[in-house]
Parts: sequence; C-alpha cells; structure tokens
Amino acid sequence: MKILLAHGSSDGRHVEQVKSLACRVSGFLNEEIGTAFLDDHALPEGATVLPLFLGQGKHVREDVPALVAASGCRLLPPLDHHADTIADMAVGHMTKETRRINALFVLYRFAGFEKLAAALYGRMKICSKHALASLHSEPSVTTVLQHWQQEDVKVISLQPMLLFEGKSMDRLRAMTEPFEISVAPVLSEHDGFAAWIADCLREKT
Repeated sequence: MKILLAHGSSDGRHVEQVKSLACRVSGFLNEEIGTAFLDDHALPEGATVLPLFLGQGKHVREDVPALVAASGCRLLPPLDHHADTIADMAVGHMTKETRRINALFVLYRFAGFEKLAAALYGRMKICSKHALASLHSEPSVTTVLQHWQQEDVKVISLQPMLLFEGKSMDRLRAMTEPFEISVAPVLSEHDGFAAWIADCLREKT
C-alpha cells in the first residue's frame, strides 16, 4: 500500500484536501492511495510512505521517521527533496498567462525551508517584480506589501507555498486583506500536482 502522510489539522478543509489529493493520485496509479497524519499512532505495516512536507523541520527529521519505523514502513524522501520541481510548478502557474506580473511567493517560514527559498529565488526573477515573504518570520508578508505599497505597486499576485487549506491560509488572507491582491490556490490544487505526486510514488517503488 502507498500512503500520503500529511501534517494534520483541526481544520476540516486540510483533511478534505489531503483525501482529495490521494483520490486524484489513485486515479493516475490505478490503485488505492491511503492517507495518514502525524497524530496517527500507527501506519499500515509495510506501506510505502510519502511525507507531504515542504520544509526540513522537527517533523521531517524526527517525528515522521519515528512513526514510519515503528510501523515497519518504507519511507520515501519528503517533498523538500524536490524543491526545484515545486518551484518550477509554482512559478509556471504564476506566469502561465504573462511574465509581466508583480509576484509574491509566501513560505510558511524561512528556517527549514532554505531549499525551497533558494529554488524559488532562482526562478522568480522572470517576473516583472518579485519577492519572497514569510508567514512567521521576516521579511513578513505585511512588511513586503507595505514596502510595495510605498513604491506604488498596484496589482500583486501572491502564490502561497502551502500544500493545503487551513489556518495558515486564513492567516495569510487576513494579512493581505488591506491590499489589492490576487491569491493563487494552494499548491495541491494546481494542475499537474497530483500527477507529479503519482510520479514520485511510481518512480520510487
């Protein structure tokens, strides 16, 4: 069995989107794909587990390996190992109609997300104006948007570098409310994301 392992949240939208992603991946692989969360006590024994994490924090370094080992499962590299591909998809989504946009890419935080930040920085320069910001560190979303407001930047397109809906997206929307902002969907909702996750599972098994 193959399993997508996500962080988990008390927000029902998070669980729904994880299950929706698993369903779409199942369609590409023609087999059932299970879902699991960090607070699960055990995983199906012998399963192949793909951790859906964009950064290298304590969960990826300690919690996920411990849960996988205790369940006798096989652990695949987490998504931060594919930072270049994720950055390509995010920038491609933002610039599919035109590169003449003011693009803001928002990470959860910078610490632990260095690979993704570096990958984005190397690609987002194709946009007219570009910046990286964080929900929980500086430069924050508010700091960047206030700076752009002072520069009279009128229309801004924002790409959340988040996998699923939930409390972080609510926080992001609250931070952007005073500005003229177009907020793109979370990464798991992008065209091609489920097919790519299927490839991650297919190539490694």
